[in-house]
Amino acid sequence: MHWVKLIFTGLLIGLWPAIGAAQVQSVGIAGDGEFTRITIVSEAPIEPDIFLRETVDGRVIEMVPAQFEITADAFFSQPTGGIYAYTLDTDRIVFELELPMMIMREIALPPSGSEPLYRYILDLSGVSATRFNNAAQRDERRFTRFEAARNTAAKPLPDPIEATPVEVADADTQTQPEAPTAKPASIGALMQMAARQRRVIVIDPGHGGRDPGALAIVGGKESDIVLKTSLKLKQMIEADPRYVVKLTRETDVYVEHEDRVTMARNWGADLFISVHADAAGAPTVKGASVYTISTRGEARIEGTAKRFGWEMPIEDGTSIEVSDILQDLTLRETKSNSAIFAEYLVPELGKAGPLVRNSHRQGNLFVLLAPDVPAVLVEIGFLTNRDDARRLKSERGRRKSAEAIKRAIDVYFDRQDLILATN
Repeated sequence: MHWVKLIFTGLLIGLWPAIGAAQVQSVGIAGDGEFTRITIVSEAPIEPDIFLRETVDGRVIEMVPAQFEITADAFFSQPTGGIYAYTLDTDRIVFELELPMMIMREIALPPSGSEPLYRYILDLSGVSATRFNNAAQRDERRFTRFEAARNTAAKPLPDPIEATPVEVADADTQTQPEAPTAKPASIGALMQMAARQRRVIVIDPGHGGRDPGALAIVGGKESDIVLKTSLKLKQMIEADPRYVVKLTRETDVYVEHEDRVTMARNWGADLFISVHADAAGAPTVKGASVYTISTRGEARIEGTAKRFGWEMPIEDGTSIEVSDILQDLTLRETKSNSAIFAEYLVPELGKAGPLVRNSHRQGNLFVLLAPDVPAVLVEIGFLTNRDDARRLKSERGRRKSAEAIKRAIDVYFDRQDLILATN
């Protein structure tokens, strides 16, 4: 375990104050370098202060919770993505970065019906060395004040903008020094710099017409419930000027699976979301889940695309070898973006209701076969479970599911804007 250094002095022998301390059960890291997610599971909220820093050990993200302890049987995953090692000290966790990364999002999830523990999630995205260094310089001032405040049992104060005598004298020719941000990454500035465009979101209410789908244990049918949820989601998306939203059906009609995918491609969809509700033989099974394309499904894409005319636009005159490479890259990018959106969607759905175990799943599903449109199928709950069925038949329950999907859409495209801004 050279990649994670566990410094338990005071933690396991009880020297660190135990009262009110969050018991950390696990630290998980997943990602591919461009995108990395840190997940900390604990018995109480950890509520950390976070800093980007340039240290003698290189670039790090330093996380300082108010109080925490490591349980005796805690799980530590192997680092991956942009993190090559991490250290658990008596009062902080330090993640050593293999490449410059900034914090894209924090998610603090409380316990839910399917998850009894707290989860703290930190999403990181690769940036240029210059951007990291600038953010680290701002954070160093905030870190210095923070450490001084901790030593005097005080909270860190906002950093005022101060001008040196030289800066005052040269006020006409020099700008004031920038105040440090409240968070280590100046994401707001990056997002404003990104070139924005109206994204096309295609919502696909499952089933319809002759195919009612699952029947709810409390009465009602899946096709009606997912249509009402999709119409609510459409209303929310339309209120946001960043998006154009299309529905594959807006009434109780049946639409062939291939027509749903063809619509999305013809509309130039940037994201395709098929909305369903699940069913199970056991009435105790409940919770939402998200499906992306499986390996078996991937094997169907080329043949299905040829059958239904879903050719990817490749510039005329391109050789067959180059065309094959470009198509393969497009397929990989589509699959990657689908999985990224699913990873954002799952925790948001966890705020709207319970999640099933293994809530991000893979499936050989026809509506996920578009070669160039990131796509997911979301099961918003089990209609065979009384609690889920009641929730999804209620206006509030459907609204919460729609809000969760909308939040995930926002974060997904914010990530794309961030990458655009940092390239």
